[in-house]
This record gives sequence, C-alpha cells and structure tokens, in this order.
Amino acid sequence: MINSGNEETNSKIMDPIFTFFRRMELALDGGNARPGNLESDCAFQLFGEWAKAGALTSEPQVYEGQGKVKRGLLNPGFQMIGIKFRAAGYVLDETMLAWLRMMDQENVVFYTKGSNRANQRVWAATGAALNNLLERDTNTLAFQDQVWHEALAAIDNNGFIAAELARGQQSLVYHIYSLSGMLVLQTARTALGYKESVEERQKLQRLAHAIGQTLCNPRKMEDLAKTKIRLPDGQWAYEVTNGFGGDLLGADWARCGPSPTDFNARDMGGDSRRSFSILNSLKH
Repeated sequence: MINSGNEETNSKIMDPIFTFFRRMELALDGGNARPGNLESDCAFQLFGEWAKAGALTSEPQVYEGQGKVKRGLLNPGFQMIGIKFRAAGYVLDETMLAWLRMMDQENVVFYTKGSNRANQRVWAATGAALNNLLERDTNTLAFQDQVWHEALAAIDNNGFIAAELARGQQSLVYHIYSLSGMLVLQTARTALGYKESVEERQKLQRLAHAIGQTLCNPRKMEDLAKTKIRLPDGQWAYEVTNGFGGDLLGADWARCGPSPTDFNARDMGGDSRRSFSILNSLKH
C-alpha cells in the first residue's frame, strides 16, 4: 500500500532535482545550445554551481532508506547532461568533472557491494559508461562491462528476466525499465569502442520481443509472474525506449504499444532522441 505521507515528503525532497533537470532540458534540447546563447549559458552556470556545491555527493534523506538507490538511478541523467554540454561546445572544468566522477564512483561502490542484480544495477552501469565518455576510469569501466554481460546472461531463452518477474504486478514495468537501461548502456558502449556481437544483439532482441508480445497479450508473463500484471498507464514508461529502441522494437510494439509521442526522459538527461543522436555521433 502506498503511504501518501511518505510520497508527499519524498516529492518535496526530490522537487529541486527535477526542477534542475527541467532547466537543463529546456536549455540543451532546443537546438540552440552553444556558448554565447543566454539560456544555455545560464544553465551551464547553474550546472557549475551544483558541481561546486557537490550536490548529491551526500545522500538525500529519501524515505525508507532509499537515498542511495534514488540518487543512483538519477546518476545517468547528470552524466548525460554533461555529455550534452560538451556536445554543444562547452568545456567542463575540473570541478564539474570531479563532481560527476564522485557521484559515479560512489554509485559503483554501492552497487558493487549491493545484492541487487536487476535493473538498478544496469542503470548504475549505464551511468558508469556515460561518465567514461567524459573521462576514462578503469574501475568504473570494468564495472559497466561486467554488468553488461551479467544483464545479458539474465535474459532467459523466453526473453524474460527472472528478477523482474519477481516484481509481480509490476513485472512488465520493470522489464521495460531494464530494457531502457540496457539500450542506453549499449549505445554508450558503442561510443566507447565496444563492438556488439551477434549474440548480444539477439539477447536484446529477445527481451524487446518478449515485452512486445506482453503488450499485445500479457498471459505468458502473468503465468510466469503468477499474478495479473499492470500495464503502464501512459507514456512515462517508454520515454527512453521511444528514443533509443529503433528497429529493435518490432511489430508488436507498433501494434500494441502506445504511439511514441513522449521523448522527454525527465530523469535521464532530457530528450531521448537527442541523447541517442549525440551518443551515436561519438561512436568509434
């Protein structure tokens, strides 16, 4: 049962972070971002102020002790914003790089020690891969590579992920969330110089196909999850896949999924189409 008091408290704590993200998105995703543009210059100054203050390098007091988890899931968004600033022609100074580095390294330490082997760990690896596009770090680079192969191995022959089926009614939502993280991670890895193998592509296709089939008919996932599952009510679950999925999303997605109209991945760096385009332009 959702505790409305906790939800309200959590919302108030997180509001400044999402306001920050919104400022960044408005400045960076409009196509006019560049040094000398007032809006993007102001956003870059704000980015620098957060870096100087070391924002989120101490854990927020999010309810139920989830501070590290919540901050960790937001980490890729900060890295992606840094990449977008650099793509727009801004130079990230050492204070900014050190801030992003600290968030990333703390996140990797947390998920290296933690027991979670599902989508949260994938998103931690995604943040690590993105930060390695800003500056190389052998430890976090090794972490993202390890998690990438773990995540692929966790996709069963039927395309489902056992750890996400354990989510019960939320199984579909978390399968989509896992796929989203893997799509961004795969794109970042390509930009880092990794070559996707045929087997790796087939694994991702298997996951995407299983989700597409579920969108059309959830019975198989419900049998495996042993419960009725929740279908996402709106575009919020698809903000990343809308921009990163491409031809990996097959006919079932087109036939049974929502029409892709929302690309604003609010906590993953903004417009997912632009994020994909920038990362794709960096590939070796």
